[in-house]
Amino acid sequence: MLLTNESAQTALRTLRSAAASLDITQSRISTGLKVAKADDNPAFFLVSTTQRSDIVKLQGARENLTYALGAVQTAQTAQSFIDNAINNIRSAVVSLETGTAEAELSAVIDQQIDQVRRVLSGTSFNGINLLETDDRFSFDAGVQRQSDGGLQFEQIQIQGQGLGIKPPAVSSAAPPVAGFVQNFNSTTDLGGPGLYTPRTVPNANGVNVGPGSPEAFDQKTFAISFETGANITDRQVIYEQGGGIRGLNIYVEGGQLVFGAYNLPTTDPSPAWPWSEVRVNLEANTRYTAQLVLDGNITNSGTIRAYLDGQLVDTVGGVGVLYEHGGGIGIGRINGNAVLNGTTASYSAGTEFQGIIDKVVQYNEVFSGDEFDQITTYLAEDWLPEGSLQFYVGSEARQETATLIELLEAVSPVTQDGFSTAAALEVLDAAQEKSNRAFARIGFVEQRIIRQQTYLGNLTASMQEGVAALIEADLAEESARLQAVQVQNQLAQQSLVIANRRPQTLLSLFG
Repeated sequence: MLLTNESAQTALRTLRSAAASLDITQSRISTGLKVAKADDNPAFFLVSTTQRSDIVKLQGARENLTYALGAVQTAQTAQSFIDNAINNIRSAVVSLETGTAEAELSAVIDQQIDQVRRVLSGTSFNGINLLETDDRFSFDAGVQRQSDGGLQFEQIQIQGQGLGIKPPAVSSAAPPVAGFVQNFNSTTDLGGPGLYTPRTVPNANGVNVGPGSPEAFDQKTFAISFETGANITDRQVIYEQGGGIRGLNIYVEGGQLVFGAYNLPTTDPSPAWPWSEVRVNLEANTRYTAQLVLDGNITNSGTIRAYLDGQLVDTVGGVGVLYEHGGGIGIGRINGNAVLNGTTASYSAGTEFQGIIDKVVQYNEVFSGDEFDQITTYLAEDWLPEGSLQFYVGSEARQETATLIELLEAVSPVTQDGFSTAAALEVLDAAQEKSNRAFARIGFVEQRIIRQQTYLGNLTASMQEGVAALIEADLAEESARLQAVQVQNQLAQQSLVIANRRPQTLLSLFG
């Protein structure tokens, strides 16, 4: 006992333990953390550090979406102005019917169109313009940690609406879709648009004859642009190929445009099919584009479809295969004879077309919507003046592909050929619809951004609560513990003092 004071050693160990507990408790109270460094709890420290890193990334994404929301909300501010401008133009167009103040009303229309241009170009947020161009903008909208530890980022794509774009025109020099078997273009062939007059052209492989024996055509797309004359009552052939037993043609009769096709012989390898036609009303002295589409088969369950200015007129069934049909081709006239209205007709000067023809193009295939629209636009270029009111009237396809500013500009000048209140209002309605859809899409994006911001806010709050549960100290608990370890520390000190006195008491016995 004299050599080793076991009581003192025990008291010292107790004092050291109490001091350590006191240090830990004081640290937790001062920092608010029960896991402040890796050696406090390695597992919790690793998880919390990773989670805090993810929280910072999510908070950054949420702030980034605030930037995106600013761009979207800025674009939305233009809606009421554009709506008012279209209504003002519409009111001016209707007022033109009074026949007075035409110059003043025309100036109002031009001013409103110009202001729409400036609104479209000026409505931007830090360089982001969602109205004028069709640029695509990407914004980080979140991040997820994968099971392998990698990060997967989520983005929100915002597509510009392109309301102010004026795209370059399709070339009128050559068909935009490859593979044509026939192409007559008065601009390139004769030096100007609309210069084709009645004429005949020889048989052509792939058009009405072919290298096969016999050549059979189950698909054809025939397209033409023309202008009617003053007389649209008498029969006038615009185009025909074939003769008295097989062929296809387009002609004017009784104020209508007639599309016809037929394959009458019963000796062909596939069944015969009778004269099939589609009719649509026409106006005199008016420019048109027209397409006749043959989509037949050997079972006579195919169709012919007729289009005027890019819009489907009608479809006729019971159509089979069109076999080769020599005898030449007539442009603006019958070449020899042809079946018209179900009966054979021969050439006469009175059946020549009294209008003018601009382009003729033919393919041995049927096209998708996009390619078909390209061919329609090719027919219209240099014929229906680009951007004119008549270029868009009656053509949903052209109205759909046009931008807002193109449709508005088509209304001016009011002195252009073909201007009418009905035509202008049709195009203005298309412009209003295009504007409405654009702002509806922007509004949808705005709501999506707001929802994503709310989600990120809730997610980061939950993650922060989870991290807090892992590493933050319970201050009420630590406060109670502090009092306990302080008492324990004081008792350990007193115990050590008492233990150290015991050897002195023993020595006093020898005094």
